[in-house]
Amino acid sequence: MKKKESKEIKFTDANKSKQIGFFMRLKRSIFNVEKYGEFILEKTSVSIKYFLILILLISLVLACVSTYHFSKIVNKAYSYLVSELPDFTYENGKVRFANYAEGYDKDIDLYNIINTETEMTDGVKENYKNKVKDYSYAIIFLQDEIIVQEAGQFSEISYSQINDMYDLNINNKEDLVQLIDNIGVSGIDTTYFIAVALSLYFVNVITYVSDILMLAIFGYLTTRIVGIPLNFLKTLVLSIYAITLSIILSTAYTVVFSLTGFVIEYFNIMYLLIAYIYLVAAILIIKSDLIKQQMELQKIYKVEEEVKKELQEQKDKEEEEDRENKEEEKKKKKEKDKEEQDPVINREPDGSEI
Repeated sequence: MKKKESKEIKFTDANKSKQIGFFMRLKRSIFNVEKYGEFILEKTSVSIKYFLILILLISLVLACVSTYHFSKIVNKAYSYLVSELPDFTYENGKVRFANYAEGYDKDIDLYNIINTETEMTDGVKENYKNKVKDYSYAIIFLQDEIIVQEAGQFSEISYSQINDMYDLNINNKEDLVQLIDNIGVSGIDTTYFIAVALSLYFVNVITYVSDILMLAIFGYLTTRIVGIPLNFLKTLVLSIYAITLSIILSTAYTVVFSLTGFVIEYFNIMYLLIAYIYLVAAILIIKSDLIKQQMELQKIYKVEEEVKKELQEQKDKEEEEDRENKEEEKKKKKEKDKEEQDPVINREPDGSEI
């Protein structure tokens, strides 16, 4: 039984095209959609490596922006700690501040509440959360825990958990100030930058991989519709480069939003739409290139057929002439043999008999 032949187009690059650097790939991904066909000649691993480097770069950019904001908060917090924070003592997982306090910093839109006089009921804690939920940042110091709010998201952590995680030896305000001085604000910023960069990298990889897979499925179906049977890995490669501009725009928008608060409505839909447009354009260009190649091949085949026909006609003509020459020679030889075999009496005298 014969195996069914695959109808998929297999791209090969016999000459092993030159290595393309990262930034040249980045440029071609954005400005040269017509060159996407070069990318599908390469191994899939090359495109995956490009994607991972791109995500690493944007994660570092976003981590820098986040660290910039964090650094402002840390400096403000350190200044507040030294000059305004009430004295406190820590013992057996509980903190006792010298007095109740509330404060607001308009520069970073941060609200803080300190109340460690008694254990808080759930109702009081909910009241505090409702009070600070509309601020960009908020910190609520309670007797046995800290409640932190950022962009409407609350997280709670107990002092004992903090002490166990970091093995701190802090019993009062002076110990805390001394610890921060030993570490240094720059050391805190650096630690934060590394942690945020790593977490953003993994989050972005997962997020954009899901977008690329959806894009690749759409691209695979599109190739079947337009009649270019690319396999799924080739459409996956095209999707990686097609989403490049969308990733950069998303990063730029995040930076602008973080620094200015400027909002573009429906941006999350529009930025992905650009990737789909790029992918469809690349597929149609590849189809156009394939049609041109087929037309060129047809022209070559036609010329080859004409040359073959002319050669065959020339060969037939030569064979015909050769056959005619052979027949003429045979005829002459036959006549000559006949003359030699005829009796002398049948010949007319030529004067040689005398």
